[in-house]
Amino acid sequence: MFGAVLVACSPRVDDIFDDTAVVRLENRRQAIMQQLMSAPNGWEMQYFAQSDPTASDPEKHQGYNFTMLFRNDGTVTVGAMVDGVFKTETSMWDVINDNSNVLTFNTFNSIFHYYSNPDPDLGLWGADGEGLGGDYEFLVLEYNAKENYQLLKGKKNGCYIRMYPLPTDKTWEDYFAEVDAMDKFLFDEQATLELYDNNIHLTMYNGYLHEFRVFNYDADTLGGGTYFGFIANTQGIYINGGDFHLMVTTYMENEDGTKTVLETHDTIVSMPREAFVLNEDKSRLVCATHPEMYITVDAAGVFMAPKSMLKVNMKRVPDAITTAEAQVNANISAILAKSAIASYAWQPAGDGRFELRVYYSLGGKAAKDYDIYYFTAERVGRHSIRLTYDGTYAERSQLQGYGTLDLVPLFNGTYDFVLNKPFAPSYGVMATRQSGDLVMEMTY
Repeated sequence: MFGAVLVACSPRVDDIFDDTAVVRLENRRQAIMQQLMSAPNGWEMQYFAQSDPTASDPEKHQGYNFTMLFRNDGTVTVGAMVDGVFKTETSMWDVINDNSNVLTFNTFNSIFHYYSNPDPDLGLWGADGEGLGGDYEFLVLEYNAKENYQLLKGKKNGCYIRMYPLPTDKTWEDYFAEVDAMDKFLFDEQATLELYDNNIHLTMYNGYLHEFRVFNYDADTLGGGTYFGFIANTQGIYINGGDFHLMVTTYMENEDGTKTVLETHDTIVSMPREAFVLNEDKSRLVCATHPEMYITVDAAGVFMAPKSMLKVNMKRVPDAITTAEAQVNANISAILAKSAIASYAWQPAGDGRFELRVYYSLGGKAAKDYDIYYFTAERVGRHSIRLTYDGTYAERSQLQGYGTLDLVPLFNGTYDFVLNKPFAPSYGVMATRQSGDLVMEMTY
């Protein structure tokens, strides 16, 4: 019995793997090298150096595009835009075993190592010996066959980096021209973007810097915020996101222009680390893996923006407004010939309400005079606002005695807002009353 117990406590354990860890690592190294050399036109690398979400640093946060062609002789040609000019340079590469498989660019390449070289004598990013903080060695992670990209991770700074095979029918110069065109389409107007999901709504400022300053929608933007880099590519953008724990400070503005701290609190700000692809009608950037998540310019937000003055061009007018306006004009001209309502404009009132400004001419003179009528503006959907008449401004209500108090409340209603040109607010926003009977095109 005792001997049987000894045998039972000393089982023979078979090897789970056929090869040793060293052999498996070497086999994977060879497979990775073959994979990298398998793209005949090379790869598009979407590169990030560092990500510090607590402070603004566009040079470190923004992404950079490289093209790379790996060869069997150990050389790699790297292409990039350098000071607005397309350049290439050839150096050496390898995949080494260092506890894992590591892609290394092991001889100096002035284009690529510019972002990781800490030598202060080169004058790169100050003289602190830190450089831009980038990497030239990368842990080789998974190959995503479904989306056709190789995932890397910077060995020193930990940024996730993707590489996609370049189409064989596209020159590298054409690739960078397409990236530049996408970048200009999305960010030339320096518009504020919004990220929507079923459960989140984030506002993203400063996209033109390639560094989003992110807040939960309607949050106090005087303090805190989170900074995320991103990169433009031929299909849209890729965000170097993640979940970050931050301290956010809220303030009260005083009458003398100073600010008083109200509270400082912990918060979690989430940003997907994901590719967002421009959809077919170019109206939004849609998350590649979660189509219900998208980024767009908030057309209703253009209307709600502080200090915006939006001139109104009536595209469709209901009979009630046409009749009421005609009556006001008749009443004015009966007192002073050649006098009439000339135009309308919307502007924030500064107290949370909005002004409908009614411009009018007197005696044939240019329409410089205007009345002010207040409206409340309530968000009732992602891109919809309910406008409700809320009284006159006593010192600027010259026309109320001529019937405008019958006219102005006819603008009440819930409007859906759409930009005339996606990602370009200056081209105007169309506000359509949900009944469809009133359409206002508004421009700056």
